[in-house]
Amino acid sequence: MAILDEFDPQTNGWFFENWGEVPTFTWDLYRRTYLGINPTNDVVAAPLDVAFFEIFKSCAANGNCGGCSMLALALYKYGGFMGFCSPASFYTGGGSGPDRADLHAAINIMQARQFSAFGIQNFIDVAKAGELNHGLVAFERVKSGLANGDYCMLSLSNGLFGTAAHTVIPYKVDDSTPGTKIMWIWDPNRPFDDFPGYYTSGLNRITITGPTTWTYDQNQGGAFAGGTTYNGSLGGWCFAIPVSLELHKGRHPISVGFLLTNVTLLFISGTGSAVTQISDDEGRRFYTSDRPHGRLADIETTSSRRLEGVARWPWFGAAGDAPPPGDLYIVQRPPGAAPLSVTVRGAGYRVVHAQAGNLVEIEAAGTTPGKDRLRVDDFTGRTQAVRVDTEDAARRIRVNQLRAEGRAGDWRSVEVRDARVDAGGLRVTTRGELDAVEVDNGAGSRAVELELKRFRQGSLGRRTARPTIPADETVRFRPRDWDSIEDTPLEREPVTPPAAGGSTSGRRRSTR
Repeated sequence: MAILDEFDPQTNGWFFENWGEVPTFTWDLYRRTYLGINPTNDVVAAPLDVAFFEIFKSCAANGNCGGCSMLALALYKYGGFMGFCSPASFYTGGGSGPDRADLHAAINIMQARQFSAFGIQNFIDVAKAGELNHGLVAFERVKSGLANGDYCMLSLSNGLFGTAAHTVIPYKVDDSTPGTKIMWIWDPNRPFDDFPGYYTSGLNRITITGPTTWTYDQNQGGAFAGGTTYNGSLGGWCFAIPVSLELHKGRHPISVGFLLTNVTLLFISGTGSAVTQISDDEGRRFYTSDRPHGRLADIETTSSRRLEGVARWPWFGAAGDAPPPGDLYIVQRPPGAAPLSVTVRGAGYRVVHAQAGNLVEIEAAGTTPGKDRLRVDDFTGRTQAVRVDTEDAARRIRVNQLRAEGRAGDWRSVEVRDARVDAGGLRVTTRGELDAVEVDNGAGSRAVELELKRFRQGSLGRRTARPTIPADETVRFRPRDWDSIEDTPLEREPVTPPAAGGSTSGRRRSTR
């Protein structure tokens, strides 16, 4: 195919409509999407894979527009891909997707590759540049891709959190009229066989007159029905994604085999729970206020207050109305940046704080909706502290920290659970390569459950205890020998604040 050949919606687009995925994705599909996934859904053998699977598995609940677009472009560009041949219009189907099960799965896989490490990095770069909703920048990127053969997908939305989020293929552009730019697109929600006049009459266009003054009307003023009108003034987004970034199989972003520099995934789920603020110690914040959010205008843009290096992930779909599985934030902050605090409102929630080879999980259960403030400090890369402060009088908190070790598949973890937390808060700090854990459970004397685990060469060892943490005291726990964790005592010592220039000290005793 020559670079200047033009994508033809009648030939190169699918002849079935975008569809929402009622069942969640399977582990087998997950393995076919990314490299290096464990053969089984085993939280012991592959805790990082399992953690990312919880994010991955619902990414097509609202549609497979990204997968339809990406695979259609692959067939058009290469003449064939994943065992399917061009043209895409050869394959039959309807409102529930293609008739063939193998093609159905292939499009699912393409849909899920939006979460590839490179796809996430592209989203971070666009967000950092302030170009999530910038029709002019998207136009130029599409135009460049058409010229050099790296064709783009275009992501559209009518709201900050993915209202009617959709992906289309722009295949022709026109900027000959001063002040107006036009992109003609193939739309997975408008297959040619059902909407021939949509394409033959040139109604399949996005009109751009400024960064946020762009429009795309799937109904074209009433000529068609059942579609959505996209408008840049509604505070959503419009940005281009080169297909080369996400097409090929690669690592997922928290895989120990893919060290994506300084990138953290922050995933919060729970019925009725929501993130209302992300801030740092310098007073910078992601949102303009501490309340539920749904508009692009809710993001702080004042230069003196704006929180850099944080972006909320768009859930692509536009084929259904299922809620997203949770709030997903992508964080990329420079080394030494002030730690972040996350405010969560709700009765119960689960937080996954994940980096390549490193996982922190926080779970909370309460009797009534409340407001919690969560903070994960990574002091040196070898010392990490998790703090939970709450307005709830009777929170029950679980904190688990896991880190991959040198051998592929090996890891160790420290877990504190059933910790009763009130206004005094809970702080869990790990030292070294999770060599020791320190627990401070506030002003009350309270018992917690403590479990240290090590998975090494296919074997899991663990040590459990139920110590009582004295009021206003930090207690350090350390196994005498991690290599024989099931048979070794668990040493306990109170930690006293060090004097200036001094060291932490305390009396040590063992507990079994």
